[in-house]
Amino acid sequence: DQFTLDAPKTKLLAQKVKDMGMDSVLIITDKLDENLVLSARNLPNVLVIEARQADPVSLLRFNNTLITKGAVAKIEEILA
Repeated sequence: DQFTLDAPKTKLLAQKVKDMGMDSVLIITDKLDENLVLSARNLPNVLVIEARQADPVSLLRFNNTLITKGAVAKIEEILA
């Protein structure tokens, strides 16, 4: 449903990504979570964007894509 962090800790996000078995990931959310953005900015293999910012280049750049339910709804709305 949601992908958020309790604190802006890069180490915490890196561990979450590693626990999910991902080496690089594009995280698409319906609205940006400040803790998530701050945690991801120092990780070269993680990018956090809003659904309206999703583009084909970003989707192809990362091996994995994590999309929240809210983001899926917004993308469907944009493409409809």
